[in-house]
Amino acid sequence: MSIPEGMPVTVLNFADFKKTLDEANDEPLTTLVEKVGTAYVVAVTREKCPGCEEQKLLFEKLESRMKKKYARQIEFFRVHAFFSQEQKEEAKQCLTAFRTVAFPTYIIGIKDDVRNCRETYRSIEPPMREIERNVDISVELATWFESPKQ
Repeated sequence: MSIPEGMPVTVLNFADFKKTLDEANDEPLTTLVEKVGTAYVVAVTREKCPGCEEQKLLFEKLESRMKKKYARQIEFFRVHAFFSQEQKEEAKQCLTAFRTVAFPTYIIGIKDDVRNCRETYRSIEPPMREIERNVDISVELATWFESPKQ
């Protein structure tokens, strides 16, 4: 999955993303986390979710601050599921795919020095300062994995 660099939060429709997952027969985070040396922050959201709506602008502001601080060492995604009272299946599939129980869920992942995807953080509706603290830690880890080892 090719990711445009230097863009604001990349929004992925879950139904389309699920097709990519099914074709690759892979985990969602593994599909998104591409490069060693970069931390990937993922917001898993759904339509008509009060917490998701409340945190959307805060997440975009966090992305802007972190991009200024870390430039190409950080990527932000929002994987968004459709939801209505009549059609709940997509939201359920999204929760299952990301192995979570509620929206919004935030996940941070990196690749280690042998290119395995590693989850460094996961939380349901946390304060943005908590995500920011974990972004700092994840970028530090990603940088360490990218550096030559002796």
